[in-house]
Amino acid sequence: MSLPEYKPLWPETAIFWGAGATADLGISTTGALGKAFYYLGRPEMPLKERVKKAIGERDSEWEEAVADLLLILGDPYVNNQEDSQLELSKVLQRQFSELSEDQRYRRASELKHSYDWKTLYAIIQACPGQNDNEFQLVDLFNLIDMHIENHQGFYAPGVDTHSAFIAVERLVPARNTLKMLTTLIHTLDFQQALKTKKGKLELYSEFAETLYELMLLEGYRLNEQFVEREKRTKRKFYLFSHSFISMNWDPILLWMLFNAHKGHNQSETPPMIGNPKSTFKMFHDLGHFMGVRQIDGDTPEVWYPFNETVVQRINDPDHETGRRVRVGKYYFPHGCSGWRECPNCGKLTMYMGSAWGTDGSSALFPPMPLPKFSFGFAARSAEEEQAQSDGRSDAIQCSFCGTLTEAYHAPLIMQSSFKGKHPSFIEEVQRDMRVSLEGAKHIVLMGYSLPTDDVIYRSILASRKNRANGRLYCSVVGYSNISTNGWVEGKEIDSYIKKLQTRDPESPLLKTIQSVKDLFGTEYIRLCSDGVPNVFLDSAGESVSIGKVRDLLYPEIVFPNREVYRS
Repeated sequence: MSLPEYKPLWPETAIFWGAGATADLGISTTGALGKAFYYLGRPEMPLKERVKKAIGERDSEWEEAVADLLLILGDPYVNNQEDSQLELSKVLQRQFSELSEDQRYRRASELKHSYDWKTLYAIIQACPGQNDNEFQLVDLFNLIDMHIENHQGFYAPGVDTHSAFIAVERLVPARNTLKMLTTLIHTLDFQQALKTKKGKLELYSEFAETLYELMLLEGYRLNEQFVEREKRTKRKFYLFSHSFISMNWDPILLWMLFNAHKGHNQSETPPMIGNPKSTFKMFHDLGHFMGVRQIDGDTPEVWYPFNETVVQRINDPDHETGRRVRVGKYYFPHGCSGWRECPNCGKLTMYMGSAWGTDGSSALFPPMPLPKFSFGFAARSAEEEQAQSDGRSDAIQCSFCGTLTEAYHAPLIMQSSFKGKHPSFIEEVQRDMRVSLEGAKHIVLMGYSLPTDDVIYRSILASRKNRANGRLYCSVVGYSNISTNGWVEGKEIDSYIKKLQTRDPESPLLKTIQSVKDLFGTEYIRLCSDGVPNVFLDSAGESVSIGKVRDLLYPEIVFPNREVYRS
């Protein structure tokens, strides 16, 4: 008797969620972050002007606080006449008004030990592309990571225009500053969105609800295809047919998915399945069995998202638990701004705010080093309360060993050429993500440009395409003022490229299309330049269309006989 083939099942659609997917919310893209750091490092501008150019149209109080933070961290132009009003003692009094003078200076000393803005300032000026259109965030990460990896310092422009040597020991605090300021900019972006873009946020939330609805329908249909004893412990039943690969550090979409699932999972009339009837619930597997700080708890204790081990046990027909569940893969291969790596035990805790629902969204991002940037964070233990009393406003306890973590303990990596050694949990997430792509038939690039220098993901997708005999399909969702009004494919793509070349030759979408064409071939791609969220909105642009979401994730050209996605 011949043995059957073993072909493990993984999600058939993989969605790369890029910075362009949240640009409509005002969340800074990689290019916008590059511009922000370019302006922060301009030697010809006084501090307040640099901050205003970098922060843009946001709350003026935030501008003042960002300038104060940079001054505390050693801004080299503190003694300029134009910045004299920001004299350090006044800044410390303004930002740490509840501390004594000794405590303020002690806190400033602690911050300057963890962060080195003066060094980062010099490194910015040493990067290639010294204008606001050519300066790249990836170059800044590359320059720092390359020298950290080589254990070598280098010369960079000094504050007095003479070159200064940057010792390798200062590169880690400089990188801490880069990570912290990146998270701070995204935090302010999101706070601005909560103030001015509630309607847009609701559309993203509605998108999350629609994804839940599709996976519920998928579960009911798949449930009908099994022999009773085999039901629900098989991946074909419990694993979502799509996965998200977040190229972003922000947790915004995951937060909305968490809320959508919780709203239905804990409803007074939840969906039911099976005989005897059991509640039917949806969760997410994050690629690593990490702990999430309880969102609505009273302590820093941990809450665990589901993973496949838990799902198989709950769905085991020999154990009636009163519930049956499905899970979807959601990956952060570059880390997340809500993650904290404990400096003591090395465990990962994820912070996702302190209250469910849209009312709790203000605290979604973790607190930053100034109390002004806490945005709803509240201490949940005597240790956290004492840390706040000492001015450590960003201190969050590790849920496992209780050690206090700070903003620079967020493990963020850039898709740069020099990534160094990843924490074990990032490596685990990346490994699970890589193998998940083995089962993908359809790749969706949502606001992700697949840049030519991003060799890792290009290599992964090229390898997957070759093993699929070329039949790996790719849907590209980007934005241009020259709209495609839906999807274009085949020769229509070439016609659209000619339009862009004539009418908008500087469009970043041109490079993305060429990159995808080179990798997948024109016959295996389609394009929508309407952007996110327009790609999944109804014709009026006022609400999410379940039909458009179905077509986005499961196009008929790839899934011609999958009725489960179409009715």
